[in-house]
This record gives sequence, C-alpha cells and structure tokens, in this order.
Amino acid sequence: MKSFVKSAFLSSILAAGFLSTAEAQTKVVVDPAKKYQTFEGWGTSLCWWAELVGAWDEANRNKFLGAIADPDTGLGYNVFRYNIGGGDQPGHNHLTKGDGGGKVPGYKPTEKGDFDWTADPTQRAVATTLNKLVKEPIFEAFSNSPPWWMTKSGCVSGSSDGSDNLKSDYFDDFADYLSEVALHFKTEWGITFRTVEPFNEPSAGWWKSNGGQEGCGFKNNQSAMIVELGKALKKKGLFPETSVSAADETSIKQAFEQLGGYTAEALSYMFQVNTHSYSDGNYRSQFYNRAFGLNKRVWQSETGPLSKSGDENIALWMADRIIQDIHDMHAEAWVDWQIADPAENWRTIYADHKKQTFSYMPRFYMHAAFSRYIRPGSRIIDTDKPNTLAAIRPDKALVIVVRNSGEGDKKYEFDLSGFDKIGSTAKVVRFELPGSLKPVEDIALSGKTLSMTAKNNTVTTMVIEGAEGGVCVPSDIIPYVNIDEAGWDEMTEVNVKKGSSIVIGPHPWEGGRWVWTGPANFTSTSREINLKKMDGTMSGIYTANYTNAVGCESSIDFKVIVDDPEHPYVEPVKDTVAKDTSKGDTGDSQKNPADCAEDGNGSAAECADSSRTAVSAAVALELPLQQVDVTLYDMQGVVVYSARMNGGDVKVPTRNLARGRYILQVRNNRGRIVQQRVVVNK
Repeated sequence: MKSFVKSAFLSSILAAGFLSTAEAQTKVVVDPAKKYQTFEGWGTSLCWWAELVGAWDEANRNKFLGAIADPDTGLGYNVFRYNIGGGDQPGHNHLTKGDGGGKVPGYKPTEKGDFDWTADPTQRAVATTLNKLVKEPIFEAFSNSPPWWMTKSGCVSGSSDGSDNLKSDYFDDFADYLSEVALHFKTEWGITFRTVEPFNEPSAGWWKSNGGQEGCGFKNNQSAMIVELGKALKKKGLFPETSVSAADETSIKQAFEQLGGYTAEALSYMFQVNTHSYSDGNYRSQFYNRAFGLNKRVWQSETGPLSKSGDENIALWMADRIIQDIHDMHAEAWVDWQIADPAENWRTIYADHKKQTFSYMPRFYMHAAFSRYIRPGSRIIDTDKPNTLAAIRPDKALVIVVRNSGEGDKKYEFDLSGFDKIGSTAKVVRFELPGSLKPVEDIALSGKTLSMTAKNNTVTTMVIEGAEGGVCVPSDIIPYVNIDEAGWDEMTEVNVKKGSSIVIGPHPWEGGRWVWTGPANFTSTSREINLKKMDGTMSGIYTANYTNAVGCESSIDFKVIVDDPEHPYVEPVKDTVAKDTSKGDTGDSQKNPADCAEDGNGSAAECADSSRTAVSAAVALELPLQQVDVTLYDMQGVVVYSARMNGGDVKVPTRNLARGRYILQVRNNRGRIVQQRVVVNK
C-alpha cells in the first residue's frame, strides 16, 4: 500500500512539473496566409466631450485635439463620429449627462421653422479642426434621437415606456433631416460623412422620457428607416459617397439578429454595419460571418466598461476588449465612446473644462500601444492564441501586440515561419502600470522565431521590418444541385426540361461570401440560388465566386441547359469584350479571364482572381467600335452606374463609389455579355 501511495505521489509531482514546463512558454503561430480585414483606423465619438472642449480657447482646444490626432506623440486617431442632435423641446432641462454635454442642439428646432445652421457650434468646431489636423479622416454622422417634434413623446430622451418613439408618419421627415445636415456639412463646412447612422442602441428598451441623454427606441421597422434615409441621400446627390450604416445596437447579439432581418432594399443602401461591444461578446464571430456574407464593412462603433466586473485594471480590461473586437469580430475600425468622459473608468483623457487643461489617464498609454503602431491600411493577420494581435502595415512592418494581465510574467515564442522574409530584430515598446509607454530593449530573432517575456500587467508592442509572404489558400467548392426537388447531386452540368426548377447550393455552408453572375443579367449574393419554371432564356453559365473568411477566392461554373426548342442553347462566346487598362494597383500580373476559360491552365484561384481589377478613380476600357451598354452593379445587384457608349477608349468613373467590390457588365450590340469584378480601393 505504501508503494502505491509513493508511486501516485511521484506521478502527481511529475505531472505538475510537466504542466509547469508547458505553461512556461506559450507558442503562438503568426500566419500571414490568413489575412483578414484591412484596418481603417481608431477613433472616438465626439459627443459629449466635444460640446465642452469646443468652447475652449482655440490654442487650448488645438492642443487637446493634437493629443488625439498626432500619430507620433498622441493617439493617432482618424475616425470620428459626429452626433447630429435632435434638440429637445423648450422647457425640458433633463439632458445632464456628460457634465451637460449631453444637451446636443438640433439643427431644426421646430417643425414649421427653418434650419438653424448656427446651432451646435462647439461640437462642429472640434469636427472642423480635426478635419484639418488629420490626414484622410473618416467621419460618420449618427443620431441618438430625432428632433423632439418628430417623436411620440415630445421628448428626445425616449418614450414613456422605452418603446419606439418616432412617429409612424415621420420616417421620411427624419430621413430628410439627417440627409439635409449631411449635405450642409459637405457643401458649407467641407466635411463629407462617409456614413450616416440613424440609430443608437435602438433595441435596448431603456430610452425613456425625461432621461439624462438623447435616445430613441427603434426596435421595429429598422429596414424602413434605412430605406428612407438611403433614398434621401440619393435624392440629394450624396449616395453612394455617403451611405447608411446601422444599427449601433448595445449588444452584439442584437446587432446580429437585426442584420439578419434587413430587407434587400435596405441592404442596398448600407455599406457598413455598426455594433457596440458592450455585451454578448460570444456573438462576435457570428456577427462577422453574417456581415461578411453580405459584403458589409464591420465597425466596432462604441464601447467601454459598461459590463465590467472584478478588480482588473481598466486599461488592461479595455486592451482585452480591443483584441477581441479586432481579432474575433474582425472590426475594420475600433471606436471609443467618450475619450474625455467625466467618469474615471470611461475616460482616456482627463479634461478640466474650467481651467481648459488636460492630462493623460493610464488608458491613454494603453491605447497608444495599439494605435501608434497598427496604422490605417494595416492588414490584420491570424494569431492562434488569446491576448495576441498581429498586423502587417503598408510599409511591410509586422506588428505584434501581447497583453498580459495575469499573476506573473509570461514567456512567448512567436512562430513566424509562414513568412518568406522577415527582419532580424524587433523594436519593442511597453505599456505598464501605473501608466507609461516606453521603448525597451530590442529583441533579436532566432531565424523566424521571436522569443520574449511579457511582464505582468503590461501591453507589449513589437515591430519587425521587412515582413513578406503568406500564400492564400482558396477553399474547395462542392457543386450541389437539386433538380425538381429530387434530391441533391454533385454536378456542374445540368440538363433539364422546360418548366423545371433547380436549386444550386454549393458548399462551404458558412463562413464566406458568395457572388453569382449568370445569363440575362442574373446576380445574387446568396449561397443557394433558386431557378424556377425555367425556359431557354435561362440557359447559360452560372458562375459562383466564393471568398472565404481569410479573403481567398475560388470560383466554379455551372452549365445549365434547358431543353426549349423556342430558345435553343448557344455556347457562350469566350472572347472578351472589355479589356481593363486601368493604372490602378492590380498587384501581381493577372491572366485574362477569357484566357482562363480557353486554355484551362489557370487554377480556380487564379481564374477567379483574373477577373478582378483594382482601381481607385476609374476603370479604363478598350471597347470595340460599336455601341455597347456598360453597367456597374454593387454586390447586392443594385445599379450604381449605367451608360450607353460608342466604343473605343472609355472610362467608367468609380471615384464616388464606396470602397468594395462591384460587378462591371458590358453588353455589345449583338447581346453578348462580359462581366468582370472590380475592386475599388480608396
């Protein structure tokens, strides 16, 4: 019996020793082949602190804003959300949040009166100054509530019970209000809002009358409001340069559910989906997958320690929030709530509005450890362990950020073997408590391995020059087809009788984005396409282009032939009508899409990529000297440009289009169609 006890005891000691060794060093694979979002930048809402800082003397105000905007000594923020105030009913004095900054003036104080363009001078002063200080700023306008006279309660803080508060017959009036303010900002004050957001936490249910801040329930009919706003922006010549974003739900779960219910028309006006990351963080991946499948840009548009519990330091707690929002939700922008909130745990900068002075909180240095080094245009790449984030900057520097909020120092080994080339030294800066960001000793790499120790209660940022490589691996597509509900079969050539119906439903099942093109201007962004009561006009090649979660593209063709003597099948012409001659950055040399189809030598990935052209201002085309119809569609099939041309050298303008993918279609005078994907980079 003693012998057994001794053996068990030794086994437990050995096991403990093994675990100790395993935990002593954590291996992290940094994989440049798994490329995710292109990061647009860091930012903050302007309400409510800007209402107060905007009243400071110009010199003091500019010094404060420099701390936000300067990429070397400040935070380097470039994303700013301007709050279009609703403006409360005269006699209401309950908007006291934000040391009084929550009382945001509206631009149309009465229903019958004119717009008051002198309103809100202080927040606007901050916005116009930032527009000058920041290189290529991104501005979004958002609303917390419609003007009081559009609401059911006559109060901009909400309804009596937290329900929807916009009058049912004022959707178009609210759309006109927001779009008119956006138009005035562009034409009179030189600020173009890339997006306008009509909601703020619309499904939360806590916006009630006589509250301390503006708020409006909008749980129902979000699609209708998005459509009205999109139409108003389009009518005033702002769309698509200014599009709609939605819905800034407080919960990622609520954002996920609302996004799944938007109509196709609403989605056609939306280029961006916003969510706050206060709660339901376990929905980050699901929300991203849904947005990615719809080809929508994802923003984390507001967050803070609303759901914080425990005694973890707020700066380190927020660092964890940043990593999860960018790594798991693939947010293309990360936006703080109030950079100068009155509450200590919420603020990054302490502002003394009486003395017009400010000082940095520990959070300032933590944020700078991210924002000074992961700059706009960086590509987020995969790391396989929590508390880590990696990005490749436009200057080909690899940035790795490590957070350690544990009970002791932690050793890491970063595997960089996926890179073709990588520098030999990492420059290192470290945020540590009680609040500082300082350079520390460089770390020499051992081949393609970086070993480091993350001190307890720190955020460590490492920058390695000369990062190149990472091969994108496209997903295999399984071609499932169901003819007349007879069951699913794998096939790419489909022959059916006239009047038949088919469903083409290729896999992968989820986690990517589908774009279809086909005969008779057919387009779709669903994985499954349903073709009912078919005749010969629906015969042809249906092409599915699939982009997986790491941005790798593959495609497959389905040849569909309907036995219809009135419309016999004709093999599609393989030559190309439109040849791209754009001077945009197209990356590596590309095969002509017609060549891919003709010689059969290109891989699926190569042939898919060959039909994509990267442009910024225009697509240059060499067309036959004959009349052609040129149409540009967005990924929802909405026409964003259409013209009849006489051939020769022509240009299709893209300058005013939002960044993203489009389908360019050219139809000649004999009805032949060629389609090409266009990527607008700006």
